[in-house]
Amino acid sequence: MNTVPTSWIISILAVFIAAAVVSRPLLPIAARVLFGLGLGLIAVVTAFVGLRVEYGFEVLGRVQPHIAILIAPTLWLGFQSLASTTGSPTRQSLQIAATGLALAEFALLVPTAWSADVIVIGTNAVYAVLLTAMLRQPPDAFVQVAPNKFRLVRIALLFAILFIALIVAADATILAAMLSAGNAGVMRLLTGASGVVVAVVLLCALVGLPLVLGPRTRDVSRESARQETLEEDQDLLRKLDRLMIEHKMFTDPDLTLARLGRRLHCPARSVSKAVNRIHGENISRYINGFRVRHATMLLKTTDLPVTDIMLEAGFQSKSSFNTEFRRLTGQTPSCQRRQGSGNKNVRNRDLKRSNT
Repeated sequence: MNTVPTSWIISILAVFIAAAVVSRPLLPIAARVLFGLGLGLIAVVTAFVGLRVEYGFEVLGRVQPHIAILIAPTLWLGFQSLASTTGSPTRQSLQIAATGLALAEFALLVPTAWSADVIVIGTNAVYAVLLTAMLRQPPDAFVQVAPNKFRLVRIALLFAILFIALIVAADATILAAMLSAGNAGVMRLLTGASGVVVAVVLLCALVGLPLVLGPRTRDVSRESARQETLEEDQDLLRKLDRLMIEHKMFTDPDLTLARLGRRLHCPARSVSKAVNRIHGENISRYINGFRVRHATMLLKTTDLPVTDIMLEAGFQSKSSFNTEFRRLTGQTPSCQRRQGSGNKNVRNRDLKRSNT
């Protein structure tokens, strides 16, 4: 199997994904810039790999490590911005990234016995671990993301880890080839690099998919739900309820914790914690409760199609609408509509009898 087409295909794919991410207006500007930059760097590095292997442009090998060490920190900072109330990476995360890059750059510039690939592999491996750790965070940690998009963030995290694993595997293959004796062995190993990369990516997918697609968060435990609620939490929830009822913010399908925090003039995580402690549920279910109640009212009082009511209430998919509606009411929206129609017919019949 030829390595070059694989690397160039990955490069083109990274460019297309970068363009799609940068054009997403719902993401914070910092996140769009960082994700676009990280994916662009992936495209450059994989293109360099193809040019070096196919055309022997070894001069690119001097530049490639300095670019490769930027990929993982950039992607990590992008995800950190999604978890920041300001929409930008926190000072602490910037300090971590800057310190790591400074150490890696110093190791690349200082003449040593080890290969630059060792530095690249080590840097990317560290940030792959940091990104994997973000999979363990609760959904409401990503305050810049709408609750109905939390699963997409986890899938994006997985793909970021897979991209970094690909770079690590490619560099490890090249390093192993350099340590082998004879040019023939080098070329055989380089030719098989794509196979190694595919194997590593599949291994990461097998390990990571259960983490992403499985249940990631627990409902608030009974013990924490029984804890004495603070007066500040109760006051905050009263303000939040008033905001939901008076302004119907739940009808916005892209409503985020960060936006709620700004409207309530408090940290976004405080809103989430208050909902957890008082209602014993996460912010997503809290918002969906308002949406379902609004949809129930529309089903009983209007003749709008169920799909229009779903969109009016703030849901974007029929599956989530039906799931949440059944969870809170014990029946489907269609059953609720039929029941409401039956009651309406009974009332109309009684009204006619009274008039006669």
